[in-house]
Amino acid sequence: MQVDLIFHLQQTTLPSHEEHLRYLWKVAKVLEQFGFPIENWYPSASTQKRSLANPAFDRNGPTPVAVGMLRAKDKRVALDNYRITSVWNGVSKGRACAFSVSLSTDAGLPRCVLHLGLYEVDELDHPINMKRFIFGLLDIWPAACEATAGPLMYYTMHQVFPRRPGAGWMLYLPRPITANELPEAAELVPVMHGHKQLGTLIVSVADRVFSVDEPEHIKIANAIEVRLADQDILPR
Repeated sequence: MQVDLIFHLQQTTLPSHEEHLRYLWKVAKVLEQFGFPIENWYPSASTQKRSLANPAFDRNGPTPVAVGMLRAKDKRVALDNYRITSVWNGVSKGRACAFSVSLSTDAGLPRCVLHLGLYEVDELDHPINMKRFIFGLLDIWPAACEATAGPLMYYTMHQVFPRRPGAGWMLYLPRPITANELPEAAELVPVMHGHKQLGTLIVSVADRVFSVDEPEHIKIANAIEVRLADQDILPR
């Protein structure tokens, strides 16, 4: 299962290394409720041994070691308008999770991405929990341009449009969408900020985990994409 969220920075310079890692810490805090202790995340490094030598986070935020490692990497790469960093959980009891946040202030491509991969995380195979997780991410990035959740194989082999987001299991778009506009969706969940609706979480399968082994699941997701594209709602 993978989750991707697209957003834009509201500033013209990259945030500090500590601020960048604090984005990842906030994601780790959301994941804590699904069985991932905050102390069990490790920064990316040149070797597994070096990565596992120090945790990326503690209760208060990114650790000084993780900040120093990102600063050193930034110095080697020598880019002032793009940066990416990632953490992983070291694979505990077969449960694997890794995620990255890339930040861009490039005026030609200002696209910032949270990318998260899950393996054998049963808690997030439950529709209610996946919705809770996506809502947690949207609390971090309320101005997100889009968010998707579903099997990697759906996005690589089954989605309809290669240059538009796939519906997969769940798709967030920053606009209200009604059942009249999208009757194929199993569920349309409003995403609110106070009394204002920021967007809609489109759920293709509401009673179980989405699977590419189920032809009906693929058929529903494809129909959602086509309907949204026909109404010029699915972004390029």
